[in-house]
Amino acid sequence: MSERQRTELSPEEQKENGKAVIAHVLPFAIWLTMMVWFSDYNARTIGGLILLAVFRPWRWYPKLNWKNIPAAIGVGLFIFIVWVGFEAPFVQQKAPELTEWYDRLFVDPIMKPFKTRELYEVPLSAESMEIQEAVALGETVERTKLPYEVIEKGEHAGLHEYDPRVTGWLAFWVHMFGSSVIIAIIEEFFYRGFLYRWMQGSPFFNIDAGILNWPMLILISFFFSVSHFELGAAVICGLAYGLLYIKTRDIWAAIIAHGTTNFVLGLYVLKYGQYHFW
Repeated sequence: MSERQRTELSPEEQKENGKAVIAHVLPFAIWLTMMVWFSDYNARTIGGLILLAVFRPWRWYPKLNWKNIPAAIGVGLFIFIVWVGFEAPFVQQKAPELTEWYDRLFVDPIMKPFKTRELYEVPLSAESMEIQEAVALGETVERTKLPYEVIEKGEHAGLHEYDPRVTGWLAFWVHMFGSSVIIAIIEEFFYRGFLYRWMQGSPFFNIDAGILNWPMLILISFFFSVSHFELGAAVICGLAYGLLYIKTRDIWAAIIAHGTTNFVLGLYVLKYGQYHFW
């Protein structure tokens, strides 16, 4: 790992550097705090929007180069395929062993090494009448299990808390906006725009983003993966977004790629009910 560059800064440059660091770090830190303390995704989305409006981290970057949009969308779609490919219904049906070993090696290998996703039994009230009657008669039946927890009681029993039948469509699209826009902007400015360059020198916004530093890129990708259950896919994701930023020197390209992945993932979750990805 190369030694971190150090530059003597004037008082004005130190002030500017401090403002830039705060504008990148604080929205990310507050966003993580909101994820822990606020279960309401609408509140988190609105909070994230306010944070970006206040701190405006894009002040230290050039505007979007429109020529980079096709590559950004392509990278975003590629990462979507990486993220869900081995657990897609088709693969689970045709090659269940592949899905199982992907789960064992790449899904949460730190907290649950070599284990598959935990399955949760849906409440009996959410099962079909045939299964409910069989259970009432004391018969042994195979109950439905899902890789995510569902609502236990009430009219929405058996549904995930983010299901639009539970939240309503307005809240669902607010969630999509938060995932596809707010998260993408906050995380890309922090991980790729700030942290990758800050670990190489100061002031970070003067570090050339187009210089590939593999040790730093890999390290940042592992940092990025820690906040995701699909750790293996998240590392590949971090590498892809990072390489896109390095290749284009355009942070907005990385943001568009990230947003594309999350948006298509949201549509996939809605279509196939794969709420463990959301």
